[in-house]
Amino acid sequence: MKAEFDLKGKRVLLVGATGVLGRTYAEALAAAGVRLVIADHPATDVLSLAQSLEATGITVDISKEDEVVKCVEVAVGKLGIIDGLVNNAAATSESLRKEGDVFAPVEEYPLALWQKTIDINLTGTFLMARECGRHMKSCGKGGSIVNVSSIYGIVGPDHGIYDNQLFKSFPGYSASKAGVIGLTKWLATWWGASGIRVNVLTPGGVLNDHNEEFERAYSKKTPLGRMADRSDMVGMVFYLLSDLSRYCTGQNYIVDGGFTSW
Repeated sequence: MKAEFDLKGKRVLLVGATGVLGRTYAEALAAAGVRLVIADHPATDVLSLAQSLEATGITVDISKEDEVVKCVEVAVGKLGIIDGLVNNAAATSESLRKEGDVFAPVEEYPLALWQKTIDINLTGTFLMARECGRHMKSCGKGGSIVNVSSIYGIVGPDHGIYDNQLFKSFPGYSASKAGVIGLTKWLATWWGASGIRVNVLTPGGVLNDHNEEFERAYSKKTPLGRMADRSDMVGMVFYLLSDLSRYCTGQNYIVDGGFTSW
């Protein structure tokens, strides 16, 4: 069997398609000739984005089991078979602010915010992987599931770089993203015999209108001396969805400019 990087014709469900990285993935996958279904929360512009990419768009709250089940059913109906899942949805500080003080000190941290973060980042990832994995197993053709973690799922933050910033790291994010890595390894060993590969993409900090003070502080902690551009993650997504990674499963692919190497 010849391993190929070409994704043209691959049938892929991308969840969390309208965020900083998700939108970049969606545009790159569509340009590569992927048969694409994109999904995101109803409050996003996922349907108009899908229209612009000539893809199928689905609204879904991944913390709700019935909506995840329906999302995958619709995706299968559109694609016939799902070859790949990119599990990119996440609760961010921006989306959680309406729920309470997402940056509260941990000694006073609201349980509801903690639970909401876990429900989306970890439980939602599990539900989407479960439904796509079930489909892939029943088809008997294998597939690739790419879960998305964060460097703060493997190392703790340097809280000092957030001094004088309007945003900070928060505990549920780190805990949930660490859980994604453990879940991925478990699923990889469960589905390996079925030819379903499950891996993790762990991005470092991505430049997104950060002020110069934060960008400078973060970059100083990174061997490559800069924050990531949005396009820096695309190659790993392509690799993990392609046949070039056909012997890779249960692995955590860290794309962080060396941030976690010190």
